[in-house]
Parts: sequence; structure tokens; C-alpha cells
Amino acid sequence: MPRMRPAFAPLLRLAGAVAVIAVLAGCAETGGGGGLAPGLTAGMDAPGASLDRPTAFGVLNQYRAHAGAGPLTDDPSLDATAQSLAQAYAKADKAPAMPAGITGLRASAGYANFAETFSGWRNTPGDAAVLATAAARRGGLAAVYDANSTYGVYWILVLAD
Repeated sequence: MPRMRPAFAPLLRLAGAVAVIAVLAGCAETGGGGGLAPGLTAGMDAPGASLDRPTAFGVLNQYRAHAGAGPLTDDPSLDATAQSLAQAYAKADKAPAMPAGITGLRASAGYANFAETFSGWRNTPGDAAVLATAAARRGGLAAVYDANSTYGVYWILVLAD
């Protein structure tokens, strides 16, 4: 693929953001009149809440495709790592360090659903760069709710080769 002139870089970033917004909008409920898919907006701020993993990974992979990175496979062992890190994050109110063997880690707290969390990640340059890590092929994602914590919901995304 030919290199684009630097003057086009802002347009490419805008195009990527528009594409992700289109993906989020394209996940609309069939009977809901254009809202986001329930899996993206399901509140994780209640005991027993369940993350819609296929929908979340679909959004992550669409973003990665627009950034030129390959898709992530949802890896059960990385999901367990993410879950453990999210639980520790909720207890300590401190983002965890990246464990050995992990290519990338994103941590967020206070977002009630995946749509908000993803939006925060993609709009923060450092987080967006990790989401688009080309070497990553597998991912793990977790959200932990702790009513007695500072932020309530804690999110962890881990990436690995």
C-alpha cells in the first residue's frame, strides 16, 4: 500500500473514528429504532451482570481492522487473567501492572457499559495505540462490579501474541 502524505493523517484518523461510530450504530437493535446493541449498553454496575463478549470483540476487531491490525481471538486463559486483574483493581483502586507474557493492557474504571469503556479507550491516544497493536492476536476482557469500591465497575483488556 502506498504511503499517505502526512497532511492526510488527520483525515485518516477521522475516517477511522467515523468507521467505529458506524460500527457502533450498525449494531443497532432491530426493533429499537437505531440505538446501540443491548450487548454494548448493558450495565455492568449490578451483581451478576454479564458481558456480551462476542459483541465487545466484534467492536474491538472492527476498530483494529480500520487501524490495519488483524482480529483478536477471545482467549479463555486471557479472560481469566483479565478477570483476576479487574478484581485486584477493584480491591486496590489502583490500575494493575502489565503481567509477563502480555503484549498490551488497558484498564478503566467507572464506565457502566462496554460502549462507554470502548469510547474512552479509542479517544485516548495511548489506549487507542494499544487497541491497534499489530502483534496482538489474542485478547481477554473482563468487567468487575464492586459496590463498595470507589468507581463501582472496573474494566481490563489484555492482549497477547
